[in-house]
Amino acid sequence: MNKILIYVILFLCPVASVFAQDGWGEEDGEIEDVEIEIVKDLQITLPAANRNFEKIPPVSSPEQPANLEYFFNNINFSLPDVDVKMRPLRIKSERLNKLYGNYVKAGFGNYVTPYLEGYFNNKRSKQYSYGAHFNYLNSKKGPVDGDNSGSGKLDMDVFGKYFTKNATFSGEAGFDRRKYHFYGYPDGIELDTDTLDQHFNDFYLQAQVESANEKSPFHYTFGGRFDRLGDNYDAVETEGQLFLKSKYDLSDETFIKLGASLSSSGRKDEFIDKQSRTLVKFNPTVGFNLEGFKIEAGFNLAYENDSLGDGNTMHFYPMAKASYPFTDDIIVYAGIRGDMEKNTLRSMSQMNPYLNANVPIYHSNKDFDLFGGFKGKLGTAIAFEAGLSIANYKNMYFFVNDSTDQSKFDILYDEGNTAVVNIFGQIGINSSEKLRVAVRADYWGYGTDGIEEAWHKPNYKLSTLATYNLYDKFLFNAELYAFGGIKGRKTNGDAVNLSPALDFNLKTEYLVSDQVSVFLQFNNIFGKEYELYYNYPARSLQFMAGLTYNF
Repeated sequence: MNKILIYVILFLCPVASVFAQDGWGEEDGEIEDVEIEIVKDLQITLPAANRNFEKIPPVSSPEQPANLEYFFNNINFSLPDVDVKMRPLRIKSERLNKLYGNYVKAGFGNYVTPYLEGYFNNKRSKQYSYGAHFNYLNSKKGPVDGDNSGSGKLDMDVFGKYFTKNATFSGEAGFDRRKYHFYGYPDGIELDTDTLDQHFNDFYLQAQVESANEKSPFHYTFGGRFDRLGDNYDAVETEGQLFLKSKYDLSDETFIKLGASLSSSGRKDEFIDKQSRTLVKFNPTVGFNLEGFKIEAGFNLAYENDSLGDGNTMHFYPMAKASYPFTDDIIVYAGIRGDMEKNTLRSMSQMNPYLNANVPIYHSNKDFDLFGGFKGKLGTAIAFEAGLSIANYKNMYFFVNDSTDQSKFDILYDEGNTAVVNIFGQIGINSSEKLRVAVRADYWGYGTDGIEEAWHKPNYKLSTLATYNLYDKFLFNAELYAFGGIKGRKTNGDAVNLSPALDFNLKTEYLVSDQVSVFLQFNNIFGKEYELYYNYPARSLQFMAGLTYNF
């Protein structure tokens, strides 16, 4: 409104000037006083403007396809032949690590114990392998009266193998000598030391041929062995053996097995004329899968001519075994079996070297053995197994001290029924090839018929083996054995309970280089002079140090 008022004043000013000029003369030059009244009652009102908020629609135009034209010009040109001369890249053959196929070990320990061992073998060959081995370990002194309880062994053998496409031929010849003393005599008696010595010499020859073609459905191993054993007295035993193991795969899930063996032995002793014994076994079985079960069934025929029990008799044993995968990692199994278990002077003397002269030797008849259990794994490092066995024997053997000489042992046979129950469990751990542990525990229960006790049979046994490789420089080996529940018989016939046996052995080896290493070995670290046979205590703490050279 202020702007409108100013405009009105400016408009009226020239009009007043005109009126004055028209009414006034020249003589009227003075301006009279005039009073101007401005009235501000004027109001200017403008009409409201109309605003259009509607959007203007876009102008549509019809799409018309563009007419495109293409032109193809064929360009023909030729290039000269390129003669590229390429030389193939040859991969350099990886150099084979030097193979040390031979070694010599030497050491010395307490009880005046020298040790020497050597192994010699040919180097790499695809056609044959041959070598020789010897081992000498002799402790001049023992746990009782020094030299009167010494023992030792000497093993020498040569061996070889010849490889063909379809078969592998092998052979071995050797000599084993084991030396002992009868040191289980009573204290305070006069001795003739010449009568304490006992040794066993065994010469043997062995040869066999086995299939080598893995693609063939027929697999076999056939061979034979001859042994001649003699002791420090007049005992001589010879044995010839033939054996066959074969398998024929009818399909991926069905097979046939055939096993057979023949043993013919002769023996003479101080008061025993030459005796001949024969044992023949024939064992066919068939295996197949049935709804997840793996089944193997057959029988075992055995012919023996021992004079104890039923001589010149054919024995029949059923054989069957079935397993089933309870889970992906656990397998359960059960079965029945039976066998005529061969006993010879050689096998008996290996178990108990303090045998009396002229001891009777007979086979043991295992009528049946019912067994079952499960086995499996935990991951890739742990494997385990546990089971139960219930068996019945006839003519089972037991060792007892002679009633007139407690330093020597006789063999008693239970001609009745001997029930044997065995419960066992074992676990193995293999961790990255650095640590290996194997633990097994066994319990045995015996029920005898023709004798009072199961003489010198343990009721339990625990064995633990462990190896550890530290930085590929230190190798540790540990062994722990525990036996218990062994009963011996005094010369008056009374039973005696032997103290539990606990034996801990440790060996460590330091690899100085690829060819040289040194070792330190401890046996019976707890120093327990335990007895596995009555009146025969073991050596206390034993130690040995030595070195190994590979070449």
